[in-house]
Amino acid sequence: MHPSQVQRVLITGASGFVGCHLVRALAGRGGTEVRGVSLHRSWPWNAGDLADRVPLEAIDLGDTARLTRLLTSFAPTHIYHLAGYAEVSRSFQEPKAAWRGNLGATQSLYDAVLAWGGKPRILFVGTGAVYGQPEDAGKPLTESSVLRPNSPYASSKAAADLLSFELTCSRGLDIVRVRPFNHVGPGQSRKYALASFAAQIAAIEKGLQPPVLKVGNLWTQRDLTDVRDVVTAYISLLDRAPKGSVFNIASGHTLPMQQYLDHLLSLARVAVRVETDPALVRAVETSAVHVDSSALRTLTGWQPRFTLAQTMADTLDFWRSCPASELG
Repeated sequence: MHPSQVQRVLITGASGFVGCHLVRALAGRGGTEVRGVSLHRSWPWNAGDLADRVPLEAIDLGDTARLTRLLTSFAPTHIYHLAGYAEVSRSFQEPKAAWRGNLGATQSLYDAVLAWGGKPRILFVGTGAVYGQPEDAGKPLTESSVLRPNSPYASSKAAADLLSFELTCSRGLDIVRVRPFNHVGPGQSRKYALASFAAQIAAIEKGLQPPVLKVGNLWTQRDLTDVRDVVTAYISLLDRAPKGSVFNIASGHTLPMQQYLDHLLSLARVAVRVETDPALVRAVETSAVHVDSSALRTLTGWQPRFTLAQTMADTLDFWRSCPASELG
């Protein structure tokens, strides 16, 4: 596409944690028209700045006919497919929902693209969880590592990842796949560990919760990347990556969850006691991963811009700024 042409960008899952950050990043680029798709009819409370700038279409991705009509009328040049089922622990209780939200929704989107007949570039957002627990925990995971998903969430994302590659080969869809590892930052739901830690600290500081912070496993090791760095990687890859390619996205630094928690606790304005809540301990857990994201870095020159200290501080400040109703 010639640089002078307007990019029309469609983002599924636009009102979610990552979606809001991606929408902001793309809406701020010149020559880009952005439209979001979500199950919700309005932007979340912390994304009110987007309400007057970016239209949000309330569409269930399982509704292929409505998706086809939207694609036909908007004719996107680029699609970022972020929408999907994202709760690892809960997926064990409702595996069908995970498969419907990940594989089913992805199939529906691709069916709509094929029915429309356009030729957009598509970024399929998968997950590093598809690798599961590596056979050799000390060996960094590359894009060619064996997929060993160990949850309904991970297996359904792995299937959607493979579907994306198959349709690139068999139907010519212009799809780039990404496998981001854990990402954190302002706006993340408290369903996730680091956001939960920060939200609990903020609630304790405001006197809305006793000074006890509930946690799950702290011995697991994770590579965490700031969400704002993740969306930069998404944009760079859809701009540059060849059709059919796949990329890991990770900071390259793996630390125990205890260390991330300790960093947040050092920022707390009150004394906090930490307790393990058995309900937060996953039955199946990946103990440690080390990630090779050199393919991304070599192609795009991407490097994380946000330090761990900045990410932790921004995440905690986000929760401190939340209304009490969000902390309850």
